[in-house]
Amino acid sequence: MAKQSISISLESGLLEALDGELRQAGSDGQQNRSAALTEALELWLERRRLQALQRTYRQLASLEGGDLEAAARDATAMGQPSLESLDG
Repeated sequence: MAKQSISISLESGLLEALDGELRQAGSDGQQNRSAALTEALELWLERRRLQALQRTYRQLASLEGGDLEAAARDATAMGQPSLESLDG
């Protein structure tokens, strides 16, 4: 994937915390600010997508639930005359 340089502004406390975490991670050169922010953004985007899916599933469940209840009422109403005729 192509990389593009950008400029962002962060609160100084957040940047200090990030740098502290990177120092604790060691000096293996694997983690740097860009890599950490890329990981954070990927997680943030993933969480947003998951939240959108959960909202969609909740909406779908409420629609299906309402449709299922209506279908059950209709089935009961259609079957009631047959049941009454069996009783005699």
